[in-house]
Parts: sequence; structure tokens; C-alpha cells
Amino acid sequence: VWISDEEIKLENMEPFLESIREQGSPKFWQDYDKTTGQNKLIEKFKELGKLGLLLAGLIDGLNPCAFATLIFFVSYLTISNRKGKEILITGGMFTLGVFLAYFLVGIGFYKVLEKLTAVVKPIGLIINIITAALCLVFAYLSIKDFFKARAGDTADMALNLPESIRKRINKTIREGSKASKYYWGAFVSGLLISLLEFACTGQMYLPMITSMISMESMRGQGILWLGLYNLMFIIPLVVVFVLAYFGTTSKQLTTFFKKHAATVKISLAIIYIALAIFLIIDILQRFGVI
Repeated sequence: VWISDEEIKLENMEPFLESIREQGSPKFWQDYDKTTGQNKLIEKFKELGKLGLLLAGLIDGLNPCAFATLIFFVSYLTISNRKGKEILITGGMFTLGVFLAYFLVGIGFYKVLEKLTAVVKPIGLIINIITAALCLVFAYLSIKDFFKARAGDTADMALNLPESIRKRINKTIREGSKASKYYWGAFVSGLLISLLEFACTGQMYLPMITSMISMESMRGQGILWLGLYNLMFIIPLVVVFVLAYFGTTSKQLTTFFKKHAATVKISLAIIYIALAIFLIIDILQRFGVI
């Protein structure tokens, strides 16, 4: 009945106890509906999902896979003698290519998943179960990477791009930067690199889309939220190109990355765990457990 030191005082309790001396306390707890209480908690958790989606987009943009490529791109721009306004325009075209690639892939996956779950109900449940399990696996691997990053070992991470794909990305950057119309070369590089990086960055993106399908409050607004996720995803790119414009070197960016890699990894682990909890709640609801 009473909460906090402000309410739990003798002058509050004495008059109340006096008033119920003969009749006893009213049985207010009998009005409590367990189902309503659980549903309110679940709805609050799902509402937090929207904020979590935006935060996930930002952290995914700081993903070591994406950030390492970005450092190489800035380094190559410097070697190619791109300066000032050229860096901003090239970086802007590269960022636009990244945004469009991720956004279009996200729309495609979202639409296919939405159609499947609407037509064949069990498929949605199966996808949620698989995604929840993958989120827990990725959370475990991210925590392992967190300890590696803390020890200064950012090269040998579990959730990282294979060496062959990294080399292919670097080759794409070199070829794009040599194009006669290098602004468009940067745009095409952004598109291609996004698809190559998807093996790593998609580890967050696809589970997030799966959870969006499970959120009733997001149905009908999926494209909008995908757009917002991807806007958050490209914020680190925009910041890095602005810093490069003001003279920040790839060496300084590498130092920053190594310093904060552990923070990014543990943040990714937390988001994976939150996504897994959200999907598990949805699965249990479908089975009628809660």
C-alpha cells in the first residue's frame, strides 16, 4: 500500500491502522488480474523495441566489419590525394550507396517475410524460434569478441568478415576510386560493399526485421522503421567523412576503433539478448504459455 520513505511514516500508518481495527484491511489484492499485469509488462517491452531498433541501427553502423572497411576507404582517399570538398562528395555518394543497398535488401526481406507469415502461420513461429536461437548464439560470440577486444586482439574476432571477402571489398574500393567519374565510382562501391559486408552486418539487421514482423505496433509502418534503422546505420559513416574532411587520418580512426571495439561488441551482445527475449516472449504467447 505504501511506497518509499515519504509514504512509509508513522503519521500515515497509525490513522489507517486505526480505521481498519475492527473490519480489517480491504482485500484490494483480489482485484489484481494476473493476465492484465503480464500483458502490460509485455506491451511496455514491445514499445521499448522501437527505441531499441534505432539504437541497434546506430551500433550496427559501428560494427567492426563496417568500420574497418570505412577506415580503409578513408585511407585510400588520402592516398589518392582526395581533399576537402572532394572527400565530402565522395563520402556522401559512398554513404548514399550503402543506405540504398541496405534499405532495398531490408524491404525485400521484410516483404517476403510478411507475406510468408500472413499466408502460412506456422512459418512465422518457426522463423521466430530460429532467429531467437541465432540471437543467443550471436550474443555469446559477441561476448567472446568483447573479451578479445579488451585484450587488444581486434583482428581475430568470431563475428567478422572472412579474409577473402575483406580482400574483395578492398579491391572494390580501389577500382571505384580509380573510376574516371569517381563520385559515381564511390556510389557503386557503396552498393557493392554493402552486399559483400552483409555476411557480417546482416547478423543484426535480419533478426531486427524478424522482430519487427512480430510487433503489432509496427505493422503497416515497416518501411518507415526500416528507413529510420538505416539512417541510424549511416550516421557513423557521415561522422567519419566529416572528420576526414577536417583532417582526421585513418591512423587516428584505427586508434579510435581499437579503443571502443569492446564497447561496441558488448552493446551488440546486449541487443542480441534483448531481441532474443522479445522473440521468446512472442513464441510463448503463441503457445499460450503467457
